[in-house]
Formats: sequence, C-alpha cells, structure tokens
Amino acid sequence: MATDGINLLTILLIAAFAIDRVSAGILFLLQLFHLIGDPDSIEEAAQRAHAKKKYTLYHFAVSGILVIFVLLYVGDFRFLDALGLGNRADLSRVPIFVDHLLLAVVLVGGAEQMSAFLKMVGAPGGSTRETGVPIVAYSYVDQWVRIRDDSDRPGWIHQTLVDRRQ
Repeated sequence: MATDGINLLTILLIAAFAIDRVSAGILFLLQLFHLIGDPDSIEEAAQRAHAKKKYTLYHFAVSGILVIFVLLYVGDFRFLDALGLGNRADLSRVPIFVDHLLLAVVLVGGAEQMSAFLKMVGAPGGSTRETGVPIVAYSYVDQWVRIRDDSDRPGWIHQTLVDRRQ
C-alpha cells in the first residue's frame, strides 16, 4: 500500500487515539478492581501530585506495551520510507529497529498528546470549573471558544457556557 504524507498522518493519529483510549480503558479497569489507586481521590496535595506522577507512568507503560503490539503487527514497515526520507543516501541504511524505535516514540508521544488534548477544559472527562470564574477567550471556531483560565491553563469550551464577551 502506498502511503503519502496525509495518509500516514491519518494512520498515526488514529493509532495514537486508539492507543490512548485502550490505555485509558485498561487503567480504568485497574482502578475499578483497586489494583492501582485513583489520584483524584487523594486529599493531600503532595500525595495527590505523587499519585498523578505514578498514574502518568502507568499510562506511559501501558501505552508502550500497546505500541509493541502495533510494531509486531506492522512487521517490516519502514516509517522513514513512508515519510519519504528512506530514499536519501544518508538514511537508507538505518536499521529497522531504529526505524521502529522512532515510530514507537511517535506513537507513545502521540498517545500522551492525545490524552492531554482529551483532558482539556470542557472536553469530556476533562477538568471542570465552577461558574463565574473569569476566563480569557482567544479565538472562536464554530461553536467552540478557545480559552485560558485564571490558572493560565488552556482549553476549549462550548460557546453556550460563556456568559458574555468583553
């Protein structure tokens, strides 16, 4: 199958999304059966921060394991060739394990970024804010407003949740 840049980007985005959602599902089940703790259930701030770091490590580990399965599935697929870099003289001799390592970094990093994107303010499962908290709107896309809250965290919210524009 010939892979151009747009197709490759689409495949990587779908793969990263799938890896993130499956990782989130596995971590949810592990929390449900009390095999790992829920960081949000911890009251003390320092312990909660430590628990969130451990949860991030678990997410990274589960995502890494899933990426290994993806790499076993793709076999001898060459990521650099699909990007159009494999035909260059200086990259044509890159061993396949280096090519797969690069693909693994892209997929795990993409899964982490997808997770961060899905947890933005206003996203399903993302953080919530009490009403009346001032926000700064930066741009509007259809019915969505790109914002930054009082803690300087970025996110998107639906325009119906914005009280007024100043």
